[in-house]
Amino acid sequence: MGNLTDDITRLCDEIVALRDSRQIFSNQLDRETKEMKSEVATMRNGFRKANMDMAKRTKADRVKFVSNLDAEVAGMLKSFDKSHAEMAEKTKKANVEFVSNIANNISNMLTGYHKARVDMAVKTKRENTAFVKDVVKFVTAKANETAVMMDGFKADHAKKAKAAKADRKKFVSALDAEVSAMRRVNADDMAGARKAWNTLSPAGRKAKMLAEQKAKAEAEMKAKLLAEARAKALAETKPVEQEKTAPAPVDSGMGAKKKDKK
Repeated sequence: MGNLTDDITRLCDEIVALRDSRQIFSNQLDRETKEMKSEVATMRNGFRKANMDMAKRTKADRVKFVSNLDAEVAGMLKSFDKSHAEMAEKTKKANVEFVSNIANNISNMLTGYHKARVDMAVKTKRENTAFVKDVVKFVTAKANETAVMMDGFKADHAKKAKAAKADRKKFVSALDAEVSAMRRVNADDMAGARKAWNTLSPAGRKAKMLAEQKAKAEAEMKAKLLAEARAKALAETKPVEQEKTAPAPVDSGMGAKKKDKK
C-alpha cells in the first residue's frame, strides 16, 4: 500500500473516532442539561416559596407597623389637642391680663398727661405774662432812648445847619470880593491894552512908558490889596472849618444807654 492509502485509512479511523467522541459528548451534554433543568426548576420552586414566605412576613410587618403608627398618631393627636387646649387657655388668660394691664397703664398715662398739661399751661401762662411785661418795659425804654436820640439829632442838625449857613454866607461874601477885584483888574488891563494901542507915536511911547510905570505901581498896590483880602478871607473861614472837623461831644447818658443796649 502506498502513502495515500495509509493517510486515507488513518483519516477515516480518526473521523470514526471523532464521531464516537461527539456522540458521547452529545449524550453527556443532554444528560447534564436535563440535570441542570431539574436543578433550576427546584431552585425556582425554592425561590417562589421563599418569596411567598417573605411577602407574607412583609405584609404582616406592614400591617403591624401601620397599626402601631395609627396608635402613635392617635396618641400624638390626642396629646396635641390636650396641649393646644391648655395653651389656648393660658394664652387667653395672658391676653386678658395683658389687656387689663394696658388699660390701666393707659388710664394712668392719660391722668398724668392731663395733669402735666394743666401744670404746663399754668406755667406757660405765667412765663408769657412775665415775657410780655419785659417786652413792654424794653420797648418803652427803647422808645425813650429813641426820643432822646432824635432830640439830640435835631439839635445837632439845627446847629450844623446854622454853622453851614454862616460858612456859606462868608464864602459867598469872600467870593464876591474876589470876583470884584478880578473884574477891576480885568477892566484896568483892558484900559491899558487900549492905551498901548494908541501909543504907537513917540509921544505915545513916552506916555506908554509913564502909563506902564503907573500901571505897575497900581498893579503892585492891587496885588497887595488882593493878597490882604485873601488872607483875611482865609482867616475868617479857617475857624469855621476847624469847628466842622472837631469831633462832636459825646453825650455820657447816650453812651451809657448804648452800652446798656449792647
